[in-house]
Amino acid sequence: MYEQIYENPFISKSEIGENTGLSHRTVTRCLDEMDTVICGPAISLKPASNYREYAYFLKFENQLLAYEELIENCLVTAGIGQWNVSFTSEKLIDTSQLECKECILKKVKGETFLSKVTTLDWDESMKKMHSMLHLPQEKSVLNEKIPLIPWQRWDWAFYRKFRNNVRVPVDPVLEELGISRKWYRRWVSSLFDVANVQPAFYPLGMDKYHIFDFLFRSDYQEPLVEILGMLPSTSLFFSVDEYVLARLSILSNREMQQLFTFIYKMKREGFFTDVYFMTIAQSKERIPKRVTIPFRKHWR
Repeated sequence: MYEQIYENPFISKSEIGENTGLSHRTVTRCLDEMDTVICGPAISLKPASNYREYAYFLKFENQLLAYEELIENCLVTAGIGQWNVSFTSEKLIDTSQLECKECILKKVKGETFLSKVTTLDWDESMKKMHSMLHLPQEKSVLNEKIPLIPWQRWDWAFYRKFRNNVRVPVDPVLEELGISRKWYRRWVSSLFDVANVQPAFYPLGMDKYHIFDFLFRSDYQEPLVEILGMLPSTSLFFSVDEYVLARLSILSNREMQQLFTFIYKMKREGFFTDVYFMTIAQSKERIPKRVTIPFRKHWR
């Protein structure tokens, strides 16, 4: 199911059935049961002259208060680490008005990219990742810009409705907006020129995973993303100037130890020069009080 949707986010249930040999009823049941396994597909627009997003990584004394103040207008993540609140916004925000203790980074955000999960085996993933620990000769950045997003008013309306999941039912949205299906089809046909449309995949269900954000300062952003994107659950990436945000998920202390050891080896090989990190709370009620990070002293 996941592979079908990753390759074609708008694929119909009948097409999935034809490709997999499953009945329409079975496809429907499987998709319903995988509600926390497959998330999205979500839309991430590319930076353009008429569209920008800004990313902020801040340290607050009262992170719950900051979370509640920001959540209405921004996409907010809270946790504990070298920053404790991060968010993205389509508007430039004056962080001096937020009473934050420290601003780690605030800059224009690049497009978001979700890795394609190709194996479910942790040890197999780590073996492949170790085999790729060779620093390339050429430097690279992730931030793909386009001149313009050539959308009309109704295109932006579709984006607001479908950006978190393009597979939600279409007819209620068309009825609410008063826009014909013809314009929806035109919008879909334009989407892949201006955005990434990708699902996230958490094989055991998203609530089973511990999620870490890493903010790497790197001149080798593309290979860094390629390697860390080989984990057996979805990794999320976006660039913030010379930094790359990597959101990585693990299931156990063993996996955490191995992942942090691997990241330390990436540092020794020269893939990045600096790193900040935060462990993410799945909700504001589950913000951790403390987290122990392996090998922290070796990274700075």
